[in-house]
Amino acid sequence: MTVAAVVVSYNRKDLLEKCLAALEGQTRALDEIIVIDNSSTDGAPELVKELFPKVKLFDTGSNVGGAGGFAWGVELAIAHGHEYAWLMDDDAEPELDALEPLIELAGSASEPYSFLASMVTLGGNTINTGNPPVFSNDISRQVSANLKGAIAIDAATFVGVLVNLDVARQTHLPQRDYFIWVDDTEYTLRLSRIAPAVMVRESRIKHPLSKSGSKDMGWRLFYFLRNKLWLIRTDPQMSIQRKAFEILGYVGAALLQGPHAEDKKLWIRSVVRGAYQGLVKSARKELPGTLLDELSPTERDTALEHKSMNV
Repeated sequence: MTVAAVVVSYNRKDLLEKCLAALEGQTRALDEIIVIDNSSTDGAPELVKELFPKVKLFDTGSNVGGAGGFAWGVELAIAHGHEYAWLMDDDAEPELDALEPLIELAGSASEPYSFLASMVTLGGNTINTGNPPVFSNDISRQVSANLKGAIAIDAATFVGVLVNLDVARQTHLPQRDYFIWVDDTEYTLRLSRIAPAVMVRESRIKHPLSKSGSKDMGWRLFYFLRNKLWLIRTDPQMSIQRKAFEILGYVGAALLQGPHAEDKKLWIRSVVRGAYQGLVKSARKELPGTLLDELSPTERDTALEHKSMNV
């Protein structure tokens, strides 16, 4: 079983260093660590080359957001021939034994999991309430997961999600158009409808609280509203009545940010653009292999270079 860690990074050099140090120190060694850098300007790429020479560094050429970064990460992990990709942001700090229980459960399962998620904490045993998984309502999946000491889930954030790349090949990549937020929920929900998914409590990753629930999201409000509406619209298992209720709820939540918005004009633009694009437009669907076609022959050869952690 070959496993690549995929870390998406943008201008958080100090956090990236902690993340990579934790990945290199895993009790179950990784076969490759891939950093997808969104053209950071804080010296992060130079830090990776100097302190972590075994790490594969891929520059996207511009800031394509977390969604674009993870699309590239899954693309490269598949292209490098790995069986699993452990996805996380650069502000994630896995405990040194976080990967091992994920691999053990993945290897012992009679039926393949689409992904196995770590439990996200604020450190130690303190659960991070800003990164909760979506627990499965499927009783048979819960019973099966419980027998393995796990919890059945339908979706999770990209904080230590071990993706089965055989399953990932059966659907399109994380959708780049999401840019930030909700792309992880959309992707993992799609995977869990192909095969079951679980959260493994023995696998823990430290991560700061998300800002998605703040009273003033600023420019991020546009992405939050648009992406939530995209997720609702494309859910084949949600009734029309439920979709209407959910849409009204998120539009209402965006409107309620008005009194707290420091920049009222930005707030209005974000609500109008987010509602319009969320209801009228759609995110692109790109199958594995299509992103590599965007590269020049030289760029493609560089992207496909596999930097083994065992070298």
